Amino acid sequence: MKAGDGTILATSPPYTRFLTSGVDYAIVSPGITRVDMWVQEFLRHKIPCIVADYLVEYVCKPGYSLERHVLYNTNDWAEKSFSNLLSKAEEIVEDCDSGDDIACEVCGSRDRGEVMLICSDESGSVGCGVGMHIDCCDPPLESIPEEDWFCPKCSGSSKRTSPRKKRIKKTLH
Repeated sequence: MKAGDGTILATSPPYTRFLTSGVDYAIVSPGITRVDMWVQEFLRHKIPCIVADYLVEYVCKPGYSLERHVLYNTNDWAEKSFSNLLSKAEEIVEDCDSGDDIACEVCGSRDRGEVMLICSDESGSVGCGVGMHIDCCDPPLESIPEEDWFCPKCSGSSKRTSPRKKRIKKTLH
């Protein structure tokens, strides 16, 4: 499992192709012994072996000691993976605070991301990616449209004309 964004790489053997790909944790059933072939491979590659409760308690009880969920004396490796995870989380927070949000084409503000429209279809393959607040549209919109939204340049007029699903800029606060 790659913990930075919660990617589960495989749910059953063989795990060979993942052993050198930066795996953060191997989730192992508590009943599997240390002599298990795959446990031995995880240990050989210094991949910490944990029970699934480790992740549940990490999310539900921040700061709670997770030591009891680490198997086969891989606590040091688990701590290292956990530290890397925290570093990744801090980088994400810094990125979100860096002001890289899309600015409104009309007012120039990067605020109010919850009402920012992005010129694009749902797949992101059509549209120029420009942003605009719903109240900065001409004419202003009262709510987020149910369809995809395209700027006046991409729609060919000052009104949105595409009957596709909505595309909304999501921001983290």
